[in-house]
Amino acid sequence: MVGAGDHTEARGRALFWGAATLVLATSCSPSTLPPPMASAVATAVAPQTLPATASPRPTRPDAASIELHLLDPRYVPGEAPVSARGQVLWAAGEHWLSGVWRYVPGASEPEQIFASRRPKSNISSVVGSATGYAFVEESEPAYGKGGWRVWFLSAPGARPVELARGVARMAGVSPLLAMDDDRVVWAGFDEPATGFVTRVQMAPISDIGRVTTLVERPVDESLIWYPTLHRDELWFSTIHPSSDPSAEGPEYNLEMLDLTDPGAGSVRFLGTGHDFNPAVNDDDIVWKANRRGDSALNWGTLKVLDRRDQKVRTIPVENANRPSIGDRFVAFDEISRTHLSVYDPVTRTVLHLASGSKLGLEGDLAFGGESVSGRLLAFSVGPADASAPPRIGWAILPE
Repeated sequence: MVGAGDHTEARGRALFWGAATLVLATSCSPSTLPPPMASAVATAVAPQTLPATASPRPTRPDAASIELHLLDPRYVPGEAPVSARGQVLWAAGEHWLSGVWRYVPGASEPEQIFASRRPKSNISSVVGSATGYAFVEESEPAYGKGGWRVWFLSAPGARPVELARGVARMAGVSPLLAMDDDRVVWAGFDEPATGFVTRVQMAPISDIGRVTTLVERPVDESLIWYPTLHRDELWFSTIHPSSDPSAEGPEYNLEMLDLTDPGAGSVRFLGTGHDFNPAVNDDDIVWKANRRGDSALNWGTLKVLDRRDQKVRTIPVENANRPSIGDRFVAFDEISRTHLSVYDPVTRTVLHLASGSKLGLEGDLAFGGESVSGRLLAFSVGPADASAPPRIGWAILPE
């Protein structure tokens, strides 16, 4: 079997417990937040409203016509599959998640594009584009407890190039990645002797060895998560551990950095309050909003800002998480895991693509890991009782 054992679910729980520990450990430390940048947000984050056109309202796509595909059950994802520029990526391995795999729709079978030789290697994050791949590797024997490396791979089987290294022993979570055809970006935690920090760094594909630190802050001021790239916009989530000691929990919000002028600093997105997990394309900004006092990593409500008319709408799905957006559709995890659904901002409807029978699988199923880029949707599905490993699925969504 090309996959992972039962350690995967436990490892995921440990990751989130580690992140929660960091939030609690820093929440009582004194810190002064930078002043709100409301005046900059309106121009830097929200583009000018486009003129209205007299075009007819598009019809809702037919969910039943969208074909769903499953890979051979030999290919088991150790982490959630990722849709990346027309291919599905995932980490897997027999005992440790030491390999990176990809599947290009139409190919006869998946291929392994990287296999680590380091002991107890785990690939915790992987992204890709037309110009290569990037991934984060952890290996306690090779890198020490909490040690991590960010690697760039120019092509399947190529020799990886190290972009960054660090330690996140107390944080319990390694960096998270974003990538497009021009650059690789990572956000995470490091624990140098000078003091624990959270930072965002970037390497251009054209000069991959030239790493720039875009944002760096002490962890008692800021915890940075979930970077995402769209053209020259870099978006990320920020938790402010000591923002309000009298509140039920820390504040958190989205920020955007203009990569044409990174020295100007990031601007805070004026969302709905307690905003996290950004996903962005030309037309829309999507994020998860939580209730005051709720953890940023918990399930929440998904919001969509139409960048043309500046109106915010709510995706009518309760308890969702980790949104992603492609050319048109929004994908997300849903807490019940009983349905595979996407949201169409054009017609403002949720499309239920499958609940089990359409895939030819028997019994109660659990869906997860939904990810979309372009028109390619990737997901995992398996028995709800975890009696068998999950399988990797994919679909091409309508234009």
